[in-house]
Amino acid sequence: MNAKITKELLFNHFMGQTSAMQKQMIDEWVLDKANEELFYRYLEEYENLHAEYIANIDGAVDKYYDFLEQYKNNPHNNTVLTATTKQTKKLDWKPWIAAASVLFVVGLSLFFSRNIWKYQTFKTDFGETKSFQLPDGSSVTLNANSSLKIPRWGFGEDSRIVLLEGEASFSVKHTQNHQKFIVQTAKSFDVEVLGTEFTVFARERGSKVVLSKGKVRLNLQVGDSTQKILMKPGDLITIDNRNIAKKETTTQPEIHEAWRGHRYIFEQTSLQEITYLLSENYGVNVEVTNKELLGLTVSGTFTANNLDEFLELIQGVLDLQITHKENTIFITQ
Repeated sequence: MNAKITKELLFNHFMGQTSAMQKQMIDEWVLDKANEELFYRYLEEYENLHAEYIANIDGAVDKYYDFLEQYKNNPHNNTVLTATTKQTKKLDWKPWIAAASVLFVVGLSLFFSRNIWKYQTFKTDFGETKSFQLPDGSSVTLNANSSLKIPRWGFGEDSRIVLLEGEASFSVKHTQNHQKFIVQTAKSFDVEVLGTEFTVFARERGSKVVLSKGKVRLNLQVGDSTQKILMKPGDLITIDNRNIAKKETTTQPEIHEAWRGHRYIFEQTSLQEITYLLSENYGVNVEVTNKELLGLTVSGTFTANNLDEFLELIQGVLDLQITHKENTIFITQ
């Protein structure tokens, strides 16, 4: 760490007691990724030591509503307000109001940003795929429009739990203490792993887990109970929005992660399915003038590095007219 940036200086910064020059120096220092984790670690330590600086927003709101209720019941009774005014008229309330406002804003900021410094987030934009390595040596590739959160501290030591939104391919490293690797989703299921390669799809229209190597257990929440499904290589489990699972076997599990190389492997894939893919991976709306066209199917292996290449490919294979205007795709015969 830069000798000028000390723990004491950062604590003074969190208390608002640093000069403009020091703030500028800290801002430049924290831009370095190597310093970012240390900055958040000291921020967490500071907040734990100075809990009194977190505004009690719920308590303040409750008191305010109590005051409104009292005034509503007797709007002509100004006794409390008058007495308070007489006793404090010599005091200058402006600094106190300013301080309270600052604390209120700080409290709100900490409340809404607590996940920012608690978790490190990896994410991809529409049309983008990205690979990275986790602190435990496991590797992950995110498909377009996806995100993965991992704890900033203790990952691989206390636990190996990640939170996925979207689609990702995992290659999990086995640890000497056989520590489990758990992929949690917002779709009422998680995937529990020891050491393996698998793909998880968790989108609005449904979910899917495909196992390439190793062994995983799918923990599926069904009502008030948890259904545990052991998976072996080649198993494909699809989950609908009612959380009903269907288990199949595939001889080519790698097909389900072909997107990692911008490849699309279609096997009698309907145009309806392709419209879902366009929306999820490229963030566009799709309008098909003749709904019968949605039943057309595509088979084959194709490579498309961007949206325009993908649209040109589908247009040629299905002999359709595809027009791209702003954020909408129009498909006609």
